[in-house]
Amino acid sequence: MNPNPSFTTIANPLAHLEAIVQLLREPFLVLDDSFHIKTCNPAFCHVLEMPVTAILDQDFFGLDQGQWDHPPLRALLMELKEHQRAFQDFELCQSFSRLGDRTFLIDGQSLPQEYPVETTMLLGIRDISDRKRAELKLEEFNRQLIQSNRELQDFASVASHDLQEPLRKIQAFTDLLATELGADLSETGRGYMDRIQNAASRMQTLINDLLSYARVTTKANPFVPIDMEQIVAEVLSDLEFPIQQSQATIQVDTLYGFEADPLQIRLLLQNLISNGLKFQSCDRPPQIRISMEYLTANANFADANATDTADGIQLRVQDNGIGFKEKYLDRIFGIFQRLHSRNEYPGTGIGLAICRKIVERHNGTITATSDLGSGATFIITMPVKQPVIPSL
Repeated sequence: MNPNPSFTTIANPLAHLEAIVQLLREPFLVLDDSFHIKTCNPAFCHVLEMPVTAILDQDFFGLDQGQWDHPPLRALLMELKEHQRAFQDFELCQSFSRLGDRTFLIDGQSLPQEYPVETTMLLGIRDISDRKRAELKLEEFNRQLIQSNRELQDFASVASHDLQEPLRKIQAFTDLLATELGADLSETGRGYMDRIQNAASRMQTLINDLLSYARVTTKANPFVPIDMEQIVAEVLSDLEFPIQQSQATIQVDTLYGFEADPLQIRLLLQNLISNGLKFQSCDRPPQIRISMEYLTANANFADANATDTADGIQLRVQDNGIGFKEKYLDRIFGIFQRLHSRNEYPGTGIGLAICRKIVERHNGTITATSDLGSGATFIITMPVKQPVIPSL
């Protein structure tokens, strides 16, 4: 028996072809040399929202009141008919009276000339309307994101120059008044002067924190392999005075490398450790532990040395401070959100918002577990390798 029979040995070639077409899940149809539809599958009927009886033997270009008669598509089909020039991924964007706005990708192929039926052309049609709409939404989102980043850059420029200049003058002249006229001021006057100086200092801190928040995206550095042990050592060196002043104990477990923006990871750790120092319990000195694990895809901990098989890292910063009620978990990462008054604990309420923004830029997540009076543990999860995002 011939294992590769020719087309002429098939008893009913058209039935054989139709059986194949009906198996296909993508919309598919067969045209004769007059561009009439000889057969189509249910997927094509579903796309057109028409019964098969209203499609068979119809002129393809006359379907749906001629809305498939698209000049570039007609030209491709003429080339396919006359010169057997196949084509792929022709994009047809059309506003149909019944179907609405649709986008189709169309592939065309001619049948071998020896195929003993009158059909000559095969068309595969994919409805990519949903994908196209998603792509357009993504493009619009990216445009808005670029615009938002430009506005943040403008704000950072204003904040770093125009806002700070008058503030420096306020601070300078109040310092001069306090120095030159302080002895002549009444107690009430000295109180007013102190309030002006404190307000100016808080404003300076607020501007600096807002600049840090804006620069997470506007002044970001590329992702590179980082040395976490070195970064933590530098952060602890910077915080040496508050650590000594609060008599804090810092425990650093084994740390591992991953891809990140080193300056932003440094800022992330500085904010989290500073939080542990600031929100300390009144009856015990701060104890802060920094630990880290590699994660595999199924969220189990990987071999500590298996950097090639790990998908992510989990970084933990644990303290024994005053803690918080977990019902406020979402609130603590919001900008300007505070659980305590400024008189109890100083700050602008931006530190944890900066942490979240940094982690999100690294395609990660940040959360915390805590209970009032029992300290808090901040848990950061990030990929070991950052995805490469093509520029638009």
